[in-house]
Amino acid sequence: MLDPNSPSPMSLLPECPDGIQWINDLFADCVDTDVKLAGFFMGFLSLVLWLIPTIPQLYQNYRLKQCEGLSIMFILFWLIGDLSNLIGTMLTAQQPIQKIIGFYYLLADVILLAQHAYYTRIYNHGKRARRVAQVFAIFSSLPLFASMFLFVAFALHMGPSSQDPSSDDSVWDHFHKNCEYIGYALGTFAAISYFGGRIPQMIKNYRRQSCEGLSLTMLFIIIPGNITYGLAVLLESTGGDYVWRHLPWLAGSMGCCFFDFIILYQFYKYRGNKQFERLPVDSVDEQKNEDVEDA
Repeated sequence: MLDPNSPSPMSLLPECPDGIQWINDLFADCVDTDVKLAGFFMGFLSLVLWLIPTIPQLYQNYRLKQCEGLSIMFILFWLIGDLSNLIGTMLTAQQPIQKIIGFYYLLADVILLAQHAYYTRIYNHGKRARRVAQVFAIFSSLPLFASMFLFVAFALHMGPSSQDPSSDDSVWDHFHKNCEYIGYALGTFAAISYFGGRIPQMIKNYRRQSCEGLSLTMLFIIIPGNITYGLAVLLESTGGDYVWRHLPWLAGSMGCCFFDFIILYQFYKYRGNKQFERLPVDSVDEQKNEDVEDA
């Protein structure tokens, strides 16, 4: 989970005489103690883990040809949270790598949402409707991805870091003074979104008495990803003020683990419970014909 409230790279690069130079150059992070170094590697590990959590779920949906076990509200809240984080990184002029990763998170959410819509609304409605929907989905998604790309490009070009520092009358100069508060608000909103998304998923699992269709591998990636991120924030802490300033992102990572462990318990409790797997329409029609012939 990206932290748009962290200091901008321009403010970190000049002053880090005792820090590790390559980390300061590449990540704009002043690592000058062993504890901070441990925090940096925890954060880097979390970053790597967060690049892959949706992949197991996407594969499981494709293999089962359905998304019945995945709550649509879980995906939507996840998307809202990642969108809030991405906007926060834009407004606070974070490093390009953070903006790119934020865009990657959002893109993965959109793909998962599109896959959910395809398997729940289109896949079992016949081949002809399927082909029409595929063509429509491709063309209708082009404006979305084009606008997202243009938004990222514009923000990279027009962010505060690209402005002339000598220009005191710049619109961005005044805005930059308040962007910390905006970033904090976005982080809080993102944390609430991540919390909120887990609740519909837990309710869905309880009502179905099954976690079939939900990827256990995804959960095993999300949990350590959140734990390592929270540890990274705590290890790099310089005091109570630091923790308070990063509280939304700390809550959004460590706090989500509580809900994730509940879902993990549901996996254990409902293990062996199978839901009826819907057959494609063609297979259902063939089965009906066989039943008529047998009669």
